Amino acid sequence: MEGRNVIAIILCFLLAGCLPQFHGFKLESQARSHMESAAALEDSSSYHQAAQEYAIVAERYPSTSYYKHAVWKAALLNIHPSNLKIDYSTALFWMKVYLGLSLSSKEKEDATLYVAMLERINGLQTELSSLVAVTRKQSNDIMTDAQRLKELEAELEQARDELKKMKEVDVRMQRSRDKSNSSESIALAQKTSELNNAEDNTQQLNTNNALKPQDFYPYTIQVSSHKNKDASIREAMESRNKGDSGFVSHVYVPGKGNWYRIFIGFYRTVEEAEKTADELKKQGYRHAFVVKMPFAIQIGLSFKDKELKKLEAALRSQGYLAYSVLDRLYNNKIRLLVGAFRTAKEAAMLAKELQREGFKPEVVRR
Repeated sequence: MEGRNVIAIILCFLLAGCLPQFHGFKLESQARSHMESAAALEDSSSYHQAAQEYAIVAERYPSTSYYKHAVWKAALLNIHPSNLKIDYSTALFWMKVYLGLSLSSKEKEDATLYVAMLERINGLQTELSSLVAVTRKQSNDIMTDAQRLKELEAELEQARDELKKMKEVDVRMQRSRDKSNSSESIALAQKTSELNNAEDNTQQLNTNNALKPQDFYPYTIQVSSHKNKDASIREAMESRNKGDSGFVSHVYVPGKGNWYRIFIGFYRTVEEAEKTADELKKQGYRHAFVVKMPFAIQIGLSFKDKELKKLEAALRSQGYLAYSVLDRLYNNKIRLLVGAFRTAKEAAMLAKELQREGFKPEVVRR
């Protein structure tokens, strides 16, 4: 009985010693299977798949005799010239792993050279990616500028047409005024002659004909335009936050549809406007230019700033960005205006829209 126990113990020790060796044989067998598969793929020029098989051996079977060769192959096949999916980063990773193994001086020299070369390639790729990103951005900027140039050319052509029409209207109005003034001058001369005998009547005549001063601000500066109304209002509000008097005006451009122009300021003379436009260009408004927009829509006229603020808020809630101008004709009352237009006809179109919204618009000279 005791002899049998001794034999059993001896057999257990023998089996315990054989298990690690058996496990090692199993790993070697599995690694060999992957290596053979990788070699077959390499022979058939399937370098990407072969590199993946070698990488499996390197990752899963580091204790086998195939490990060193698998690491080397995983690095080299990822940069093989015929590999359709060359991966320099993966190749660099495995080459650095290889460099950390026990190598001969020649193997170490070769691996070091490969690592330096791959690091240089990766650096150049990173630099190239940055240059491509910059180039794309510049291309987008050029396309944006080209589109903006087309829009400005269309608006300029429209402005020229409108200016021509305005000149024709001005000529007709001037002829009408000259004729009217001539008739009024004759009538006034007759009336004055009749009133020369009564001093009080003469004084009354002078009072009735006294002219009241009036300031107009026909010029403004256009800085940009958008198809999107909300985007235009946001840009105008940003200009106000910087201290500029930005506002938005709608226009329909034939062939282009509805646009929303962003203007800054209001000026009596073109010289004042051009001086400010030069300053705005220095502040980043590259496309700022002076335009004559003598008409606007008046929504309110009051001394009370609080009253106008309430009206301005109501306009803003309906998507209209109003602005204020001092009016000396009415003893420095404040005029609350919307938009800026080349002609009264353009302004009248928006006035109808505002009237439908419940406001009391009036087309006025700006």
